[in-house]
Amino acid sequence: MLSINPWLPAKRLDEAHYLIKHKKQKPADFYLDLGFENLSHFYTSFKQKFDLTTSQI
Repeated sequence: MLSINPWLPAKRLDEAHYLIKHKKQKPADFYLDLGFENLSHFYTSFKQKFDLTTSQI
């Protein structure tokens, strides 16, 4: 059984938060680069971690 290290997904989401807040980038422009399967996966993960949607940032 594989053990998933929560560090990498958390770092990816932290980077996404930075790109949205400080670089004013849209998730559609970078979600694949950060390793997310699709936008829905990204938005769900982002909301779970930050309790905010990307448009609320």
